[in-house]
This record gives sequence, structure tokens and C-alpha cells, in this order.
Amino acid sequence: MRVVEHRRHSRRDPGGIHLNAEGLEIARRVAPTLGRFDRVVSSPIPRAVETAEAVGFPPEVLLPELALIPSEMDRLVESSNARSFADYVRLTEEKRSAAAYARRQSELLRRQLEKVDDGGRLLVVSHGGVIEFGAAGACPEDARTFGAMAGYLEGVRLFLEGREWVRGEVLRVPR
Repeated sequence: MRVVEHRRHSRRDPGGIHLNAEGLEIARRVAPTLGRFDRVVSSPIPRAVETAEAVGFPPEVLLPELALIPSEMDRLVESSNARSFADYVRLTEEKRSAAAYARRQSELLRRQLEKVDDGGRLLVVSHGGVIEFGAAGACPEDARTFGAMAGYLEGVRLFLEGREWVRGEVLRVPR
């Protein structure tokens, strides 16, 4: 079995591109809880790269596909007032374009995870929306139970057996 932790970047100032002091503090607090990773992948957007570095895992690969969700998906999310993982699962059930995007995200995660040995762990750092769609595509039944969208440095842990997603769990940062 292989495991991916897909986490949202840490805090930044509104409109800022870099982590702020609070974001660095959150990263320092979360870092000791992470364990080891065999591969680290990130969105190329500075706040995601800086988050991976701040938790002690500089990214090996930057993937543009992990950057912000496409504008069509952003409009769908806004118009549906999606605020939870369950809302994202519902979007994938109601809209073909959302289902296709969720599948692409879960496949991207699977392809990256297959680059680590069996028993290995992958860290992915990206953004709100990307995480929720990826979870909805990989483990929709589990994702329905995850609650609110991922906050700073929160996300999901997804388990891959062979080529199949077998379960997922939400990752929260204690306040």
C-alpha cells in the first residue's frame, strides 16, 4: 500500500504571494507530526513551495496541474457555494466537467504516488479546491464525511492499493 498526504499551503496575508509569520508558525507546529516522505510534489505557486520547505520537505517536483483550480471549476464552486468536501462530491455527481476535473486530480495523485515504492509515502502541497476535488475523485464516499474544506496545512490522507484508491481520511490541524 502507498499513502499520499495532500495538504493545503499555510497562511499568507490576503493578496500576498508568500507565507506570513503566522503561516510559518503553523508550519513549524505541524512539521513534527508529519513523519517521513519518499517523494514531495508541490504546486509551483510560492506559498505552496514555501509551505513544503517550512515543514522540512523541499519539493522535488513542481506541477502546474496542482496550481489553482481552472476558472470554470472556480465558477462552479462559487455558484454552488461549496464549503465542504461533501459539496465537492455533490458537484462531481451533478456536473460532468467537475467529475472530469476530479478524475484528473485523483489520477495525477495516483501517478505521482506510483513513483514511490510499495509502503511509501508522498507529500503533495497545493491549494483549496484542488484538494477537495482530488479527494472527491479518489474516495468520494469517504470524502463525504470529511466536513469543512481544508484549512491551512490541512488536507487528506489517501491510501492506494495496487492501482485502486481504498480509503481516505481528513487531516486537521489543532487550533
